[in-house]
Amino acid sequence: MTIGQKIAEARQRTGHSQKSLAAMEEIPVSKESIAKYETGARNFPKDMYPRISGALDDPQFYFETWQETTGYVSMPFLDGPAIERRAAAMAHLVKKETVEAIERVEKTCWFSPPDQRPEEEMNELIGELLDAAASMTNLVAALCKENELSMKRAFQKWRVSLKARKYEK
Repeated sequence: MTIGQKIAEARQRTGHSQKSLAAMEEIPVSKESIAKYETGARNFPKDMYPRISGALDDPQFYFETWQETTGYVSMPFLDGPAIERRAAAMAHLVKKETVEAIERVEKTCWFSPPDQRPEEEMNELIGELLDAAASMTNLVAALCKENELSMKRAFQKWRVSLKARKYEK
């Protein structure tokens, strides 16, 4: 799916028309430009990704464009057949994945030098940690959607709290 198709779907999910999206102050383009981005008649500029993401504030769009804006360092939007998107179901998934990650962390020998840790074990640990992180981030998205909260604002508040706790500069 192209970025233009993703924009169109997110715009529809959030109830925006091309005109209403173009009228937002974060989006310095016309309705016609948005139409061309959505159809692929014009390439969507990379510098517009944060602006369109913020304007749409659609959790699924954040996940779907994360990879395009950061390369392969991204969290997937969990929507496979084994996933129930309700927050209560996502909370169960978080618990399961977190327990598995903690068990793997506890099995890791942290006292051995990094170059002596088996690569396969480190890859398994990283996989478990990423599973837990992905499930948690998807739970945040489900909570935002169910409670009609802005995922953008949730992350902004969280980033401020990280700085206040001196976890981030």
